[in-house]
Amino acid sequence: MSDDNSPDKTSKHIRIYNDLKQSMRDGSFTEGDKIPTEYELASRYGVSRPTVTKALNRLKKEGLITRRIGSGSFVSMRQSQAGQHKLLGLIIPSLGRGEIFEPICAQIAALSEENDFSLVWGGTSQSALLPQGTLEKVVRRFIKNKVAGVFFAPMELTPEYQNTNLKIAAMLEEANIPIVLIDTDYVPFNQRSRHDLVGIDNLHGGYIATERYLSHGFGRVDFVYRLYSSNTVLLRKIGYKAALSDHGIAYEDNFVHCGDPGDKDFVKCEILDKGARNIVCGNDETAAALMKTLDGIGVDVPVEARLIGFDDVYYAHSLKVPLTTIHQPCKDLGTIAVKTMMDRLEKPLAPPVTISLQGELIVRDSCGTLG
Repeated sequence: MSDDNSPDKTSKHIRIYNDLKQSMRDGSFTEGDKIPTEYELASRYGVSRPTVTKALNRLKKEGLITRRIGSGSFVSMRQSQAGQHKLLGLIIPSLGRGEIFEPICAQIAALSEENDFSLVWGGTSQSALLPQGTLEKVVRRFIKNKVAGVFFAPMELTPEYQNTNLKIAAMLEEANIPIVLIDTDYVPFNQRSRHDLVGIDNLHGGYIATERYLSHGFGRVDFVYRLYSSNTVLLRKIGYKAALSDHGIAYEDNFVHCGDPGDKDFVKCEILDKGARNIVCGNDETAAALMKTLDGIGVDVPVEARLIGFDDVYYAHSLKVPLTTIHQPCKDLGTIAVKTMMDRLEKPLAPPVTISLQGELIVRDSCGTLG
């Protein structure tokens, strides 16, 4: 007999896994049912017990069965929901601030009926600065309610946001609940978590925003963002630097400004006094705050300073000076997030995917009359 690591035995283990999972989907096995013993399965498939054990351990890891010493293996609650109506969680700490997440979540909700799931909402707040304990309570409620998966937009803009994101992900992982990340990963941008991610190509967006100025002959472009910004903003900054390099402009540290765009002293001393006039902002919220501050200190946009934002939030066109920005295709992002979640529930062990849609530069008045 060949050993259990041979190609033949590997295919046998996968076949056992797939057959048992299909039996759970079609209702042959339902919640609480005892599945055949290792000895019975080994005899049925003509393999050794270690091969059967490998298949059962895979089902257990996915939360589809529970194994009780001396009693056998039993179908779990989560598997009883496979192929049936699902309950999905939504953790979006920034929801309610007028950012991109409102239309994304609206599209996810709109697709619930045709994809046979319901949503449990968590982490909604006008301030978006929810304490870690509040989000942990949300996650514990999701686990108690046995959600099949969670859409998660990691926190930003607080000193403890990284630890909070790591804690939330760890709790869901321990409960074997799949995560589809929205907009950004929760680990540093030079790393990648084990979860699916749906967002836009932020590096490219930062590049084309910067190139808008450079292609019209401006020899200097500055970048402004807030402290504790998410990985998406850092990727936009990388795209900004790449555009400078491709246009033969040597990057200098005083081209980038990190701080509060609503602070007049910061804007005057750290941005304007250092020579910034053509500015790419990390997002529209930053651009809107900066525009208000510039107006308050008597700087005319776009005559004396020009701004480009990122996101194309709903109020971008209705600011005092309509904002040039990178449009995020929010409805498409919501659609792809749902498809990604359905694929993940269908194939829990598939490698994580990163899906990046393209943003589009929307030209308005804030960057001036550039041809």
